[in-house]
Amino acid sequence: MTLSKAPLTRGVVVLAALLTAVAPAMAAPPKSKPTIAVPGELIVVSLTIGATIEIDGKPMGKIPLEDSLVLMPGQHTIKMTKRGYTDYLDTFEILPGAPLELEADLLPFAGIVRITTSEPGATVKIAGKVEGVTPFDKDIPAGKKTIVVSRPDFFDDTRELEIRAGEFYDIDVVLRALPKKGDEVSGGAFYEKWWFWTIVGVAGAGAAAAVIATSGGQTVSPTPQFTLSVP
Repeated sequence: MTLSKAPLTRGVVVLAALLTAVAPAMAAPPKSKPTIAVPGELIVVSLTIGATIEIDGKPMGKIPLEDSLVLMPGQHTIKMTKRGYTDYLDTFEILPGAPLELEADLLPFAGIVRITTSEPGATVKIAGKVEGVTPFDKDIPAGKKTIVVSRPDFFDDTRELEIRAGEFYDIDVVLRALPKKGDEVSGGAFYEKWWFWTIVGVAGAGAAAAVIATSGGQTVSPTPQFTLSVP
């Protein structure tokens, strides 16, 4: 009796196909369980009271911080700022479950000068350089400075200021208006002028001296040496 080879061939092909499909699954390693990242913490130590802290561009509070900062593992950036002080910028790395202590102090370099005027829009010059207009609020390098506040139709206000780094200076300036031509109120009448009473005083002194001087026992009358024109 002769056996047919066709069914045997088909069985071999099917078995080979099954082995091809199952082999990758059998060779693949078992899937690992997902790991949970353990956060770390950052402890900032600083003597610059009031400095603002940013971590990765996000505000985190001011010095002194009430508690440590909880951060995820990896690299981070820190920025500390305060008016009148140099900025602090650095990078650090947080390890899982580990605390990191960071010391950072800012260096003062300027004072904070704020100027208001009775007439807003006045120009502010410091050390001969125009720094802005009122209301004025700017960090000015430490040292002795000459501050001039000016505005058209008003007297300049000039003052000397010793600026210390990290300190605030609030200046309120009351500008005085310049007298206008022909303004009797601001200019005043002729007898209210200082020069009028100066002339009168000189004339009176000359007259008194002439009365005291005598010639042969007779009083010599004073002779006027000037002409006073009254406007």
